[in-house]
This record gives sequence, C-alpha cells and structure tokens, in this order.
Amino acid sequence: MSAARRFVHVFATFGAGGPQVRAVQLLARLGAGHEHVVLAMDGCTDAAAQLPAQVPVELVPPPRRGGLFANVRALRTWLRAQRPDLVLTYNWGAIESAIAARALGLPLVHHEDGFGPEEAQRRLRRRSWLRRLALRGVPVVVPSLVLQRIAATEWRLPAAQVHHFPNGVDLQRFRPAAPPARLVLGTVGGLRGEKDHATLLRAFAGLGGDARLCLVGGGPLADALRTRARELGVDGRTQFTGPVQDTAPHYAAMSVFVLSSRTEQMPIALLEAMACGLPVVATDVGDVRTILPDEAAPCIVPPGDAEALAAALRRVAADAGLRQTLGAANRRRVEQRYEAGRCLGRFVQLYEQVAAGGR
Repeated sequence: MSAARRFVHVFATFGAGGPQVRAVQLLARLGAGHEHVVLAMDGCTDAAAQLPAQVPVELVPPPRRGGLFANVRALRTWLRAQRPDLVLTYNWGAIESAIAARALGLPLVHHEDGFGPEEAQRRLRRRSWLRRLALRGVPVVVPSLVLQRIAATEWRLPAAQVHHFPNGVDLQRFRPAAPPARLVLGTVGGLRGEKDHATLLRAFAGLGGDARLCLVGGGPLADALRTRARELGVDGRTQFTGPVQDTAPHYAAMSVFVLSSRTEQMPIALLEAMACGLPVVATDVGDVRTILPDEAAPCIVPPGDAEALAAALRRVAADAGLRQTLGAANRRRVEQRYEAGRCLGRFVQLYEQVAAGGR
C-alpha cells in the first residue's frame, strides 16, 4: 500500500485459529508502515503471541457488554475516537462493530470465516436477517464457495460485494519432511466441540496396531478428551500437546493428517498439512472436497461418522505407497492454487481500494 494507514480490527475472538493466523500474515504483509488496533470482543488475545515484532499493534480490552443498541453506541463512540482509515470486522461476534462503523460512515470490510456449532447445519434466522441489514453495501470477504453461496441465498447480499478469497499457506515454512519411523496420525486445531475430536478418538480406538495420535492445540474440552481417551484405552498412544505457537514442527512429526470437524469452511490447518506433503483423511465439510485433489476423494467421509473415519484411516495407514502418492498430490495442489503471497495479495488490494474511498 502506498501510504501508512491506521487499521482497526474487531474480532469475535483473537484466540488461536484460522482467521487469526491469516490476519497475522496480513499484518506482516502490510509492513511496519501501518498502525493496527486489535479489539477481541471476548477478551481472548492468545494469537497476539504470533504478531510480527516489527509491526505496531495495540491490543485493547473489550467494552462492557449490554444489549444490541447499547453495544453499538459504545462501539460507535470508541471507533470515532480511533479515527481509523479502515475498519476490519471478523465474523458474527463483531457484527455490532460493523453496524457502528457503518453509522459513522467509516471505510469497512467485513470477513466471514465460518460458524460455531449453533449455526453449523442451519443458520439462525435473526442472525441472517441482521447480517443482511448490517452488511448490505459493505465488501464482505469469504474464504469458501459454500460461504459465498450462503451470503447470496440466505443473507441476500449482492454478488458484486461478496469477495471469494481463498486462504493461502506459506510454502517455505510448511514443506515436506522425512516421514516418522512410527505411524503417527495428527490433527491441529482448538479442542472445541465443532472440531469433534471425540469422533476422532473413537475412530482411532478402532484402528488398532501401534499407531500414535497427536492432538495439537488447546481448548476448553482438553480435560474431557483426555478422559475419553482413557475410557477408550488409547490414552497411552495419544499425545495432547496443549497450545503451541508454531505448528510447523508438529506436521513434520506426522504420517497422516486428520480433520474430523463437524463444521469448517476453508481450514488453514488443512492447507498447512497439504503443504507439508501429508496425506489427509477429512470430513466432508465446507470446501474440503474442492480443496483436496481428486485422488483424495476416498479419504473424505461424512462428519460425525466414526466408522467411516476409521475405515479411511485404516486404508491409508496400511499402505505407505498410497500415503506417499496422496501427500505428493496434496503438495502439488497447494503449489498450484494456495500459495500465500498470491492469496494475501487479494486482501491487500481490496483493503487499499476501500481505505482510499472506493467500494
């Protein structure tokens, strides 16, 4: 971007997750000439540990919560004082900030990256109505074709204002490594209900053999999942890493990446695993089937189906040649479509256009 600008980012949460990883990448791409203010509406700022040291970022506490109109008034007062060149809001939890920014006539870009478990299968009518009202005329960025369709059909946003920008991955940081001597199944993501690690544990228990399972990430279900691993008799073969700042070394220790989520759109962890040349077994959620190459189709299973997940894992676990073939195809796919520089460039171009006054 040609001139230094002040960006205000309002997140539903700034915890560890895909949208936050992408935002950190974008802050680094924008460089030290820009100022950033980050507000997490839930007060969680775990992703701050990944912020680039050379970029000025101010973390601010969330306002005291009230009703919808009181929240909008408080956020409008706060945003006016910030004097931003651009407001960037992220997901449903930041919708009140989007309304406040619109009321002030501030340049605004809204991002929608997916849904919590309450909207995984069916969107709540009130939320769809409020998105339609709050976001009409605002550039809305979505990472998946599924979300693009939802924005058009359920939120009834004009096609011209909905921008489908797929996520990207750093192909140098995430790259193939020699496979471990022992078979290790792994996944990366917060230990939350929508990631459905419980189904993964059931599938792993049905796998048998001396394979290991590694769950990378922390979250509110950590204790419950450890208990479930003991009940299934796999606790001795299951590693819980807890929260990590750098996921790259953990992919290098995996033989197979597993995505067991009940809801996703375009998971960055999936792209990272593919860039590391790992074979993938995944649930059929969001754009997963579109992201993976055709060779991976037999490894895509219905969400919540432990038996189908176990069967796909057994197939991949039993065939080292298949793992190598699938991993190579996954690496080629991200090289062709999801290189971070190209993907992030689309965001920067849109931000520059909106901050300069164009929509």
